[in-house]
Amino acid sequence: MAQSSKYKTDFSQYDLKNRASQLKTPISRRSILRGISTGTLALALPVWRNLEAQVSSANSSRFISFFYSNGTVKAKFFPSSGSSVTSSEILSPLSPYSNKISVCKGIDLDSSGGSNKPGGPHATAAAAMLSGGWLLPGNFTGAGCPCGYGNRITLDQELAKYDEFSKNTAFKSLEFGLNIRGQEPLRYMSYRASGEPNPAVDNPWRMFKRVFGNFTGEKTTTTIDLSEKSVLDYISNELNTLKNRLPSDDLPRLEAHLTHIRDIEKQMTTLARQTCTVSDIGSEKKFADELFPQFAKIQLDLMFQAHACDLTRVSTFMWSNANSWQRFPWLGFNDQHHDISHVKSNADTDKLTKINKWYTEQLGYFLGLLNSVKEGDKTMLDNSVVLSGAGIGEGNHTLKDIPWLIAGSASNKLNSGKVYDFNGIPHNNLLLTILHAFGKTDKKTFGAPENCTGTIPQLLKV
Repeated sequence: MAQSSKYKTDFSQYDLKNRASQLKTPISRRSILRGISTGTLALALPVWRNLEAQVSSANSSRFISFFYSNGTVKAKFFPSSGSSVTSSEILSPLSPYSNKISVCKGIDLDSSGGSNKPGGPHATAAAAMLSGGWLLPGNFTGAGCPCGYGNRITLDQELAKYDEFSKNTAFKSLEFGLNIRGQEPLRYMSYRASGEPNPAVDNPWRMFKRVFGNFTGEKTTTTIDLSEKSVLDYISNELNTLKNRLPSDDLPRLEAHLTHIRDIEKQMTTLARQTCTVSDIGSEKKFADELFPQFAKIQLDLMFQAHACDLTRVSTFMWSNANSWQRFPWLGFNDQHHDISHVKSNADTDKLTKINKWYTEQLGYFLGLLNSVKEGDKTMLDNSVVLSGAGIGEGNHTLKDIPWLIAGSASNKLNSGKVYDFNGIPHNNLLLTILHAFGKTDKKTFGAPENCTGTIPQLLKV
């Protein structure tokens, strides 16, 4: 393969013929590295260009958020002070990732409440969770309405506007859901702007077709050339000449640099092979309550694959609608989730605990997928922020102590592995903190300004 003139020019500095004075003067390490790096990266090789692009996208920031309905059992969700992050019954399925999780108590959904705002607690909580706002006036009925849609852009859509989240991706964001049937505005957690909801797709086959097309079977969706040949193989003759002309004490430095380049190539090729695959999801099935777990796994797999293939870097997942009439026969009972959440007995508490623990198990499954993919010295989970919340605190409609959980650290920008009690701060502060973790430090508030008093310093790494 012919080499470029730029490559030859860059390496001419190492032509020592008829330069007797340089036989006494070692070539500097800086010159070696500059020459190798410039010459190597200048090669117009598809394998290098494509793999370099893959690593660039693989280390991009990601934001993923989960919403589940009807609150939690606080005594079973929040770990006791000073204990492990995952020591509570509901959070125990997340124990493999306890050092990558923060549990936040004492964060209230202040923006959505108040008798002067339209809508009941369930509908307003879904709209407010990522927006820090509330519902508009409107003509929707039920769920404490009349009311309208949410009145502000949500955090996922705010992030999707920035290049590091949306540049060169097929989808600025993807909205997943499961069994989100029901009235307006109960079915929405994501808003492009005031009064403009993003509908979630709760049919896995429709989502599969939308994101991945009509292929079946396992298929690598990336176009990366996975040749085993290193880019350094194409300049082996020049490298050998360089090695023969270098003083012996500089050779180990050159070899170390070349080994580093090969290691990067291996990481990029492994990433491309292992993560960007999509499996056949079979023939479409009609939804039924007892199939909820099967549908859930497909949707979670699709969401992971969309991120692994860098088709999107922003996604949301809504478990049922904001009231949730879902039944859980595989857990041993057939009561509706909403009815159970208005706890009337110890039996209801036990059932609600099982429901919330099951949702945590699904979150754990998804975190495991992210954590299984290496991106340099980090994982996809490390480079992401996964925010999970229930909208309301408990089934009695309280907007206090929302069960917030943050996984991932936005590439080491957030503290992890701790249980916090913030003693009643507005949740807008949490949304602003995540914005700052992703580098948007020019933002002074997010959501309703009157409900935002600043970032949460304990969560941000200085």
